[in-house]
Amino acid sequence: MEKNKKLLLISSIAMIFYVVPSLIFTLINGMGNNLFIKIYNISMFSLSIIGIILFMIYAFSKKNINRGLEFIISIIFFLMNIISGVLGFIYFKRTSTYKMRELPKLEILYNHKKIVYIIVFLISMVFIFVIPSILEGKIIGIILDIIVLAMMILIFYKDLKRDFKYFKEYFREYNSYVFKMFGISLAVILVLSVFIRIYTGIDNATNQTNLMKTMDKMPIYLVLLACVYAPFVEELLFRGLFRKIFNNKWVFIIVCGVVFGALHVIDDFQSIKELLYILLYSSLGMFLSAVYYKTNNLFCNIYFHILQNSLALIGMILLKLLGM
Repeated sequence: MEKNKKLLLISSIAMIFYVVPSLIFTLINGMGNNLFIKIYNISMFSLSIIGIILFMIYAFSKKNINRGLEFIISIIFFLMNIISGVLGFIYFKRTSTYKMRELPKLEILYNHKKIVYIIVFLISMVFIFVIPSILEGKIIGIILDIIVLAMMILIFYKDLKRDFKYFKEYFREYNSYVFKMFGISLAVILVLSVFIRIYTGIDNATNQTNLMKTMDKMPIYLVLLACVYAPFVEELLFRGLFRKIFNNKWVFIIVCGVVFGALHVIDDFQSIKELLYILLYSSLGMFLSAVYYKTNNLFCNIYFHILQNSLALIGMILLKLLGM
């Protein structure tokens, strides 16, 4: 058996260990009363079994599996069992005939004095946290968000123009690196999440709970906020500004990560134990900081952030639809 094809075999075996117990549990307890839940369960189990069979066949076959089919199966596996999906994506990458180039070495653009970046960050914090606590209302919040967005575009216009050019030209290389870091960060976040939930008994940070409430009331607004606005503004606000302020690699990664994590929790936490969720958000912040330090390309971070928030949003939607 080829070395790379072992990944297909391991992926399918890991999927079997996940699907069989899940299928038995579902058959014993029923598919649920909701029609959508029944269709979802039947579809995902059926597609997973087909994927397992195909991966098994091609693992022992001399022929190579169609790349498009392999990628689709990997996505299905990822939604059901992350480990199997990641192994599928690794196989997809290793069997690519495209010769990867080295990532372009971009320099940090200092278009303004360091004090300007510090002042912009502090002003943004006032608009995001201070003013909304004094002047409540959705309209006020939207206006403040637009002001912060405008400031970020004004400050980073030259960076964004240059970075987008390179992001398009080297998309395959950036995509490969971002997905690698995204996969590692996802594994770390999942482990931290399990430990924090076991220790605190709190399923989600208040920030996450509030987002779920927003999804009930304004789903389209949440999608735009989580998958468009937040990835763009937060990456410029944290990674972009902090990289201009801190030159040292580890100072930048740690400080930016911790501040990013803390600001996602301390604004609305309900108990002292909930502060442990700062570790969860900080770990994500540090991975994002590491990506920016490596690439100096803001669109790599925006892309990473979109992937992270989209996956979280899909999880929230599925939990709601499945009544969990």
